[in-house]
Amino acid sequence: MIFRVSGIFVIIFLLSACSSDDARLRDLYDVGTGPEEFAVLPSKPLTIPSNLKNLPVPDLAAGNLADPTPKRDLIEMLGGSIDNSISIPEKDKNLLKYVSRAGVDANIREELAEEDRKFLRRMGVLTSVKLFRVDRYNQIYRKMTLSAPKELERWRSLGVRTPSMSSE
Repeated sequence: MIFRVSGIFVIIFLLSACSSDDARLRDLYDVGTGPEEFAVLPSKPLTIPSNLKNLPVPDLAAGNLADPTPKRDLIEMLGGSIDNSISIPEKDKNLLKYVSRAGVDANIREELAEEDRKFLRRMGVLTSVKLFRVDRYNQIYRKMTLSAPKELERWRSLGVRTPSMSSE
């Protein structure tokens, strides 16, 4: 019996070793590594430069011939403004002051990304065995999710007035 169970684990381990090392968390069943025709939609007309031998070196941080100001275009497309002279509305200044009372960390995105990488590396031992294509995102982050009804009860038990919640 022990040999049978250990044999099953060995087979599962060997099958999981055959998988790719592509460490994606969400498995969206892509069909291959070829180009995705609908991933890039040109917002401006495409033109061929007059001299193809003197093209600029590709630089991910800068624009290119087809899209010289990608960040500005995206911000404007989403209805925002890149104008830095726009000030914070008077009604929001107290809120901003309150939420930044302990300081503002300019590197918060990098720190969170690094913490998430470490967390996923720790969880990787449990999630690397995949016999079938399964989306492991919810399984991995289950302990970090909040339950709205439990949070509502917690706040109400502390005496905090809370809005009503739907019965769903």
